[in-house]
Amino acid sequence: MLKKILLIVLLSTLSWSCPRAAVISNLYEAEVAVEDQSQESYQDALTRALHAVLVKLTGERDVQGRQVTAYLLNNPQLYVQQYKYRNKAVQEKDRLTLKNELYLWVRFNEAALTRVFRDYQVPVWGNVRPNTLIWVLVESDGKRQFISLEDEQGFTGFLEDRARQRGVPLSYPLFDEADRAAVEQADVWGGFVEPVKWASRRYNPNAILMGSVFQVSAREWAGRWTAIVDDRSFNWTQSGEGVSQVLSEAADYLADLLADRYVQSASDLQDTLIEVTVNDIYNYEQHARVLKYFRSLSNVSEVNIKSLQPGSVTFTIVTAGSDEQGIRQTVQLGRTLEPIAGRNDLYRLIR
Repeated sequence: MLKKILLIVLLSTLSWSCPRAAVISNLYEAEVAVEDQSQESYQDALTRALHAVLVKLTGERDVQGRQVTAYLLNNPQLYVQQYKYRNKAVQEKDRLTLKNELYLWVRFNEAALTRVFRDYQVPVWGNVRPNTLIWVLVESDGKRQFISLEDEQGFTGFLEDRARQRGVPLSYPLFDEADRAAVEQADVWGGFVEPVKWASRRYNPNAILMGSVFQVSAREWAGRWTAIVDDRSFNWTQSGEGVSQVLSEAADYLADLLADRYVQSASDLQDTLIEVTVNDIYNYEQHARVLKYFRSLSNVSEVNIKSLQPGSVTFTIVTAGSDEQGIRQTVQLGRTLEPIAGRNDLYRLIR
């Protein structure tokens, strides 16, 4: 009882922040391995790089089946904005070696791809994306440990690499005194959601992923997972030949859940006009910041000013999608605006 009282006091002293969505800056970029710098290798690499970009933009790992994919991959060189070759050190057993591998980095033209996506009525997942807080335990050699940015076993990298390929930002608890008091390993291992949700409040994430990964046999690993999105819990289990496969597939499953929630369906792709009023705008810089933010949102094609009042601006937003609620929820993801209680069209600028 004393521990719980101290925990409540400790957490109550921490500052709560707005949901920490992330702005993804490399949605139109990809890097793929190549054998050499020949034209044949270059053309093959462009196809693979553009395919990787399409996965990030649509939120679909099986984007290959779309007509727009076949159209774009037929002439990927038409959409290249910049490219360069890089030599990267090969990593073996979590250590860099003296060996080098050649990679081709490509940035594709955002405006050109956007036009094609609109022509084919394919929704694009914008660069403001929900942040997921990770509470994952891995049992290895008889020991259990939370994966984190300080993970020396390389487990975090398996999750991060695949999440990066899907354009899904991840964050991790501090695992400081407050976290250790709120969440024990047994909570995560047993799949007890409430302690994890309570401890996550200090980070105010858009989603939570908790799971336990363990070895079943010499070649088989397994994972038990729970993702919490919009206060809904999604549970699943999986197995694979190694810990890397289990963690990578968990990142894929999480990305699928988030894309299903935040990317509109093709049937919704009709232009819709909505109005949004933003308070606490007092100068040009603040106005420009809000305007830039609206234009960065998924499927927003046009933003105009309807009216100006002292400290307040009303914007009209044209969005390629009839799901008005969806675009309003997307507005709340970032660190720019926060809703005013009781209104779905009124926000204030976050300083």
